[in-house]
Amino acid sequence: MILLVGANGYLGQKLSETFKRKKKKFIKIDQTLKGRQKIDINDKFQLEKIFFNNKFKVIINCSCEPATSKLKNKIFKTNVGGNKNLIQLAVRYKVKKFIFFSTSAVWVKDYRHPVNEKTKTFSVETYGKSKINAENDIIKSKLANWTIFRIPMIVSERRLGVLSLLFDFIINNKKIPLINNGNNLIQFIHIDDLIKFILKSLNINEKEIYNLASEEILSLKELYLKLINSINSKSKLIFFKDFGLLYMLSILNKINISPLNIYHLKMLKYSLVMDTKKITKKYNLKAKIKTSDMMISALKAYKNKKKFSKYETEITSPIRMGILKIFYYFF
Repeated sequence: MILLVGANGYLGQKLSETFKRKKKKFIKIDQTLKGRQKIDINDKFQLEKIFFNNKFKVIINCSCEPATSKLKNKIFKTNVGGNKNLIQLAVRYKVKKFIFFSTSAVWVKDYRHPVNEKTKTFSVETYGKSKINAENDIIKSKLANWTIFRIPMIVSERRLGVLSLLFDFIINNKKIPLINNGNNLIQFIHIDDLIKFILKSLNINEKEIYNLASEEILSLKELYLKLINSINSKSKLIFFKDFGLLYMLSILNKINISPLNIYHLKMLKYSLVMDTKKITKKYNLKAKIKTSDMMISALKAYKNKKKFSKYETEITSPIRMGILKIFYYFF
């Protein structure tokens, strides 16, 4: 039996669909669900009831207060405190496997060379710090087996988030701003590749951290040009020196004027290349979907006005662009 935590988020929904299709026994919980499935992992008393009444072999913790949240206390409460509750109950009830999803945000420097699992973590923003703390709690725990996947942004036709802003610019032939020269390197992960690795992990006894991302590494400028050409957009790239622009946007995000938080802004300026050799060798699998292909597919789906749920895109209209309207309407 699998306990799927955070089952109503995007990854949780996709795993639910996969487990149903493969006829795996699982119970899903999320604080946004109804009835017995409505469980907040920060409520340890409520959480323990489901452990007492079921025998779980695997816990998959998809629950997460996202990087877009402005509530620092809530980020740490859920990402660290809630995860710690799950760890303690998993140990007490002798769960065989614990799977956790960390993030590339555990690093914040400009890494043009590949970072591996041993590269020292360091983050200056709340989300990254919460994930580092949660990782450390797992490593120090008495869990029988655990796997931590460090992943970049998850992309698919059905999950866009702030990417819908970029797509609006391209579809409407707007000029697209880039910081400095746009040569910073980027990777994403497709939801289908991620699920493939999760399924493999279910039956592996280990205590390991893995980097997991697309094998394709390209610059932000290269990615934008591929997207523009894929739909024959007339968009052009325009380049800006930073000169504190990103810092200003991060401040404006805190007062809800800009939709881009510090995590998004660092992607616009800094390179982060993840070395995935460890998991490729151990699991004998590769993330096959290229960053450019997944982005082009997502762009075309958005252009064709496919319907998205609130979990699949966070920003869907120019109204939410805030200060970015200046670029959208005047450049």
